[in-house]
Amino acid sequence: MATKRIVTLGNAFLDTIVYLPRLPTEPCKFRANNVLRTGGGIAATAAYATARLGADTQYWGRLGRDAAGDDILARLGVVGVRTDHVRRIEGGVSPIGTVLVSPDGERMAFGFIGRDLSDDAGWLPLDDLAGVDAIMADYSWWQGAAAVFQEARERGITTVLDADVGDMDAVMQLLALPDHIVFSAACLERLSGSGDIEQGLRHASQLCRGVVAVTIGEKGFWWFDGERPRHVPAFPVKAVDTNGAGDIFHGAYALGLAEGLDVEGAARLASATAALKCARGSGWESIPDRAAVDALLMKGVP
Repeated sequence: MATKRIVTLGNAFLDTIVYLPRLPTEPCKFRANNVLRTGGGIAATAAYATARLGADTQYWGRLGRDAAGDDILARLGVVGVRTDHVRRIEGGVSPIGTVLVSPDGERMAFGFIGRDLSDDAGWLPLDDLAGVDAIMADYSWWQGAAAVFQEARERGITTVLDADVGDMDAVMQLLALPDHIVFSAACLERLSGSGDIEQGLRHASQLCRGVVAVTIGEKGFWWFDGERPRHVPAFPVKAVDTNGAGDIFHGAYALGLAEGLDVEGAARLASATAALKCARGSGWESIPDRAAVDALLMKGVP
């Protein structure tokens, strides 16, 4: 199979992961077990994941001309993600996150989304989408996502939106544009007003032009086939750190679609990739390569 070309667009973070004996439930002070500096952000994590899976990947986004931005781009470069179309903004401040992780792999995340990075999307080199097989964008820079989704529709490029609750107004701006929208459970509930998966997906399908789906952690992935919800269970693993699993899922899902897989096949590829990362540990360095993912898929479960 020819190498697929993937573009991800959206946010990129420099994350500090702090391992704690337990997650705090009230103001407290105690020693951390360990700390790790790594990359983060929805679109950048998806880019790293697709590159690890063998795609020719570009990350498009905005960063400050600062040390954090330098670090993020260097980490993407380790796996060959191309960053020619990242706009570095003088005086801008790159996004930075802190993630608290408990021994059972659960986490709390806190993000500073950056400052003075400009929402202008007029500089995006849309002609460079020629030959791209799939695009995954997040909601964080909806102006940029809207521009690439509209161009992609004209070019017949498959598009995927990662929809979460961080900015519901931005999500609403994008609902009618992509071919696939994968919601977080919280985002789907906020959109539909219902915690019921079927009701939520039916409601979303009336607002969106493409496939609507939702990921619910270890419970798996559901999508609406036009008549009823369909389910792909998550691969059972002992999680060390679940942070970034959804971002990895969305990137791998977009790659699966680019490779010609149907929704179920793309979701299984994505589920296996995310599961292995959760079992391996923290940070981008724990994202598996294609050989490891294919080996898990060959086992035939879930």
